[in-house]
Amino acid sequence: TDFAGTSPIDKKGINCPLVYTKAYACYALKVAIAPEIPNNAASLAPFEVTAPENTIVNALHPAPVALRHIVGHFVPDTVYNAFDKIVPGLVPAEGAGCLCNFQVSLRPRTDKPAPPDARRSEVLTFNSGGSGARPEQDGLNATAFPSGVMTMPIEATEHAGPVIIWRKELRPDSGGAGRTRGGLGQFMEVGAMEGYEFDIQAMFDRGQHPARGRRGGQSGAATTIALDDGTKMRVKGKQFVPHGRKVVMAFPGGAGYGDPGERSKDLVKRDLARGYISPEAASDDYGLTAEEVAAVLDAAARGETE
Repeated sequence: TDFAGTSPIDKKGINCPLVYTKAYACYALKVAIAPEIPNNAASLAPFEVTAPENTIVNALHPAPVALRHIVGHFVPDTVYNAFDKIVPGLVPAEGAGCLCNFQVSLRPRTDKPAPPDARRSEVLTFNSGGSGARPEQDGLNATAFPSGVMTMPIEATEHAGPVIIWRKELRPDSGGAGRTRGGLGQFMEVGAMEGYEFDIQAMFDRGQHPARGRRGGQSGAATTIALDDGTKMRVKGKQFVPHGRKVVMAFPGGAGYGDPGERSKDLVKRDLARGYISPEAASDDYGLTAEEVAAVLDAAARGETE
């Protein structure tokens, strides 16, 4: 694996030491080629990873590297995009990649008097979009690859400070269509308790570049973030949220693999019944007839779902 041509180091801490890049590049190749062989010096010896010095994948001291996962978690997809051209039919489609983390900095409201017991608080959450579809299996919902991190329980988040998670649910139609479907992202709606305002530090990816499908699969849905009144927000950076407002986040889906027309009709009906895809997607992407869609929805309404 040769990372020649990679961008130079960044002034922010997203740079990766070479050892970090090697770890994720070797991991990607290992799980694709020989997942059954234990990791040891002998099994890893055949892999060679090189990168020019002072690039974002080979940062030398004193380059900042505290947030190296933001770039490093995309190394496997980069490796797979090249590997698929050599050995097709083995690696998954692109997924959400990096974790969908955000930090909430809460403080007593400043527009009006706040409750006397209101205090400043910091809450950091870990969340995930969907993983990419695999050649023979759908992607995992709300599960990051390569980290394997799923999500924090809302109870743990709300216990950490005066934050309220108003909604946390799978995001229908966010997984790219394909013979195997991309994993779903998720919706999160976040606000503060009465008497608080907050800043949100967004640390999201896949806003402008959603996960790309493989071998005819469609792209996953992109990340979006907005206030509950519809005001669009940036996927990265610190942003103010006034008292009484909520932030609505839609985390990205994984991409699909293979021609959607080749997907099993039974799996399409299952996804429709479970709410993973909409009636429109079932028809437009997978070719279900109006009669088939209506029959699935009627059965689901009666509780007849798999």
